[in-house]
Amino acid sequence: MRCLTLLILLLWLAMPSYSYAGDIAISLEEAEHLALTRNRDLRFAQHNIEAAAAKTLSAATSPNPILFFSTSHFNPKSKPTSIFKSTPAEDIIRLDKTFERGNKRELRIAKADSEFTATRLDFADALRQTRFNVRSAWFELKQAERNVELNSIIANQSEGILELARRRFRAGDLSGANLGRFEADTARARAGVRTAENTLTRARTVLGILLADENHALQLVTRGDWPEEQVKLPDTASITAATDQRPDTLAAIARVEAARHNLALEQAKRTRDVTVSLEFERQPEDVTQPRNALGLGVSVPLFLGNYFEGDIRRAHAELAQAEDYLEAIRARTHAEINQFINELQHASDRWRSLQEQALPAARRTASAAELAFSKGAISTLEFLDAQRILRAAELDTLQARSDLAKARAALDTALEIAPPQEQEPAS
Repeated sequence: MRCLTLLILLLWLAMPSYSYAGDIAISLEEAEHLALTRNRDLRFAQHNIEAAAAKTLSAATSPNPILFFSTSHFNPKSKPTSIFKSTPAEDIIRLDKTFERGNKRELRIAKADSEFTATRLDFADALRQTRFNVRSAWFELKQAERNVELNSIIANQSEGILELARRRFRAGDLSGANLGRFEADTARARAGVRTAENTLTRARTVLGILLADENHALQLVTRGDWPEEQVKLPDTASITAATDQRPDTLAAIARVEAARHNLALEQAKRTRDVTVSLEFERQPEDVTQPRNALGLGVSVPLFLGNYFEGDIRRAHAELAQAEDYLEAIRARTHAEINQFINELQHASDRWRSLQEQALPAARRTASAAELAFSKGAISTLEFLDAQRILRAAELDTLQARSDLAKARAALDTALEIAPPQEQEPAS
């Protein structure tokens, strides 16, 4: 898999950096691999992982000792080189070390580890969302390409029909009002081509942005056909697994754990830390007795003005917020999956109805109407109605095929669970 991704990336980078120089055909699988390698949002998520890893290192550290030194009682009028030699001085050297109590270090580490896990799961969820966005963009591009083809065919057919109408008008078999209807219909067909081309440009741009290669965006074309049409609905076990094991759900669970550790850490602030001081003091020597001293001190804070009530209440609120968010994620995931199942069923039924019934019937009707119109057996309005029905059926069938592919991709994405081992970020 990594070799395939590397090969695709090398081929992609080897392409010229100018636009409109030629089409760049890309399959759905290649688009996914390139996006997972180059997408900017994924790179941002990767930096978040690096920052979270750094926080775990900071959490594991203990307070640094403090070295204190002071000197006094010297004569400032003395020469700088003789201040400490000729002037009696009092020197103090002290080392302070704070020892944390109440498992503060362990709680910081546990909180940072939970946040790190949540960040990694955020990256896994970003991968999931990116795959869906790329699939949707590829399907949109596929639809836009086919839409341009259909509208071009429709425009060419309209041109041919208009020419036939003009011949009939010159022969006196068609009125000027009816000829105007054909001309207006042909103009609408030409406008439809321009609209389809604009939609194609937008679809190419969207996919190019996801692939982080905007310079080649307007050259992108799809390679390969639509995915298979078979619809397989998930069972109850798959829905339950997705509700409990999707990356965004697991990230929310990890953040609940981080909030619990944070609450315990805030409560641990009420456990007094102990600072031990070791001091050496050198005073001016007396003729009869040296005056050096070695001291040991212990200090603890007095909670007279702040007993950390505000910090603890805030931690309680953050924990409740994290738990509510987890509940909302699970409920939303379950409802989302049911919605996508329903949309997939409707998209499948609609596409099959159009593909197997509406489109063949519209083609038969349009073919018969064209033959009848050429012989003067039907009116202009009847002929144009048959043509419009055919165009609408063709475009509706294309839209239904795209909707089916996107509905299936949405359901697959909603059911995607986190890997057994946390996935490494792309490099």
